[in-house]
Amino acid sequence: MAENAPDEDKRPASRRVADALMARIDSGDLRPGAALPTYRALADEFGVAVNTAMAAVRLLRDRGAVTIRPNAGAQVRDHSEDVDLAAELKKVRAEIGDLRAEVRQFDAMLGDLEARVATLAEHADEDRGIS
Repeated sequence: MAENAPDEDKRPASRRVADALMARIDSGDLRPGAALPTYRALADEFGVAVNTAMAAVRLLRDRGAVTIRPNAGAQVRDHSEDVDLAAELKKVRAEIGDLRAEVRQFDAMLGDLEARVATLAEHADEDRGIS
């Protein structure tokens, strides 16, 4: 049984291709919004099968680095538009709390108005001699 050379890369081919593409994205060679090469071009460039190139791009998609659109290929994802979910959730929860407080305030005001209407109706009935 032959031993592997010490510097031989033991990562799966799809991972090696994905890591090489990720390095291009990180370095700015592939900028946000840029299209990735076609699967065929990636396969030729890296000497892998087209299915391996596709698997590599899916790995990048799973990492959140690219988006894949049917019939449009893969593009580098623009993270500048990402929403800070934790901050957005905190903001929405605060708004809900504010709205609940307003609803309680309006509910109390409505109760006061209803009581005034009832009192006025009683006085109007008394003035007309209705009991």
